[in-house]
Amino acid sequence: MKRKKNKASEENWSHKHDYPIEEVWNTYHTLAQLIVPRLQAFKALDKHGYCPAFKDMREWNNAIQKMIDAFELMKYDSSFSDKEWKTITEGLDLFCKHYRNLWD
Repeated sequence: MKRKKNKASEENWSHKHDYPIEEVWNTYHTLAQLIVPRLQAFKALDKHGYCPAFKDMREWNNAIQKMIDAFELMKYDSSFSDKEWKTITEGLDLFCKHYRNLWD
């Protein structure tokens, strides 16, 4: 007995034609590629203030650089050394904790 195709299930994903499937399969690579240049621009910006969790702009920029370093590692690779995992974990933790402070 031949099964009928369920057209509704084939069309269930509404954005299936919006993005190349490789970008969806590797979402974290894609997002890292988008985030890195924006964090770099934000770090270079002549900001009017810094995150209150840090004592000065130098510390805030160092934290932003750690975020950049984490996403740089994640842009292309998926196998990491222990040192790279430490860098990624530290940068992502900072990104998550201070996400709402990435504005000027």
